Amino acid sequence: MSLTMTEYIEVNLIGIIMLLTMMLYTGRRWDWKQWDESGTFIIMAASNTIILFADIVIYLLRGHGSPEMMTLTHIACVVYFFLGGVFCYEWVRYVFKRLYPLRQAPKREHWILQVPVAVNSLVILASPATGWIYSLSDANVYHRGPLIWLPFIIGMFYWIFSTAIILGEYRHSTQSREPGVYRTLFAFPLFFITGNLLQMRFYGLSITWVCAAVSMVTLFMERQKDQLSRDILTGLFNRRQTGNQLAWELGRLPASQDYLMVAILDVDHFKDINDRFGHLMGDQALIQVARLLGDNARRSDFVSRFGGDEFLLVGHVKDEDEARQVLRKIGEAVDTFNGTGQAPYTLSLSMGYALRSARDKTTVDAILDEADKKMYLNKDRIRGCRR
Repeated sequence: MSLTMTEYIEVNLIGIIMLLTMMLYTGRRWDWKQWDESGTFIIMAASNTIILFADIVIYLLRGHGSPEMMTLTHIACVVYFFLGGVFCYEWVRYVFKRLYPLRQAPKREHWILQVPVAVNSLVILASPATGWIYSLSDANVYHRGPLIWLPFIIGMFYWIFSTAIILGEYRHSTQSREPGVYRTLFAFPLFFITGNLLQMRFYGLSITWVCAAVSMVTLFMERQKDQLSRDILTGLFNRRQTGNQLAWELGRLPASQDYLMVAILDVDHFKDINDRFGHLMGDQALIQVARLLGDNARRSDFVSRFGGDEFLLVGHVKDEDEARQVLRKIGEAVDTFNGTGQAPYTLSLSMGYALRSARDKTTVDAILDEADKKMYLNKDRIRGCRR
């Protein structure tokens, strides 16, 4: 094995080790029942890992022209290009989940985003017979095909689309975020695109997916920083980030044409759930409330676990009727869950909200205090009805 080949394999192996480490760390902390940005991150890391391994296989089998070796090379080439498209598609999904964690993407959107990667996959699967993307010589040496540009163009479509989404959210943000979040999301494609351009320009240079692994490291580091703003149990934003969000909302309120709504939602009789079914079941109840809020809040709403069994929802509404409608939808979702009989306990939420317009002068404490008082009035009414 030549020194050049050894160094090439070593670089790919370093990338594989980094990616596997990030996958293992993320997988241990991720709730596999809840497919959030962590799941998408793991798919991207796994795709990048397999691509680097396939690249090593292609390199090692070069010059070995037996039918068995050529079959293995074909498999490695197809995997290499196929997972490249998957990686780019999953990046768009990651951007949506990172910026809009409560958003439920419609099926039509999924289908539209899947069309480019589906076309890419069909062309790649046909390439062993057609040579469209690549071909192999009798000595099992890889050569580019006439449509080698197609995976690059499709990848660029996903990078440009995701950058447009990030830019739109950066200019008209619905949540308070550290500037580093946007810097990481903007910078992520740059390593990949630079590596791809160099690889397309200089035949034989294979650095695209090593650059992608470097991008994954930067993304991983930003994700670890983001954990400081998340509640460990539910995955919602925590009280620290809630304070940042409220201060940011009030700062831009004078320029807003809508009402700022701050709602506090408290789990009724949560102590009884803990006492009757145990603290583990109590934790599951809190997780279930978080899921119901995530599934039924609007895309632009900020949802957090404020502390204990209290949750907070911050959003913008046109009037008080819309505020009631937002909370009514959540209440109906809770009733629907209770009707399924999935849990031994019955969930109930007391809700109170406060509204502020651009004309109002207020503070974070004042708006929280008003929402809290209304929530307790609601709780007292519930207790009175049950007596």
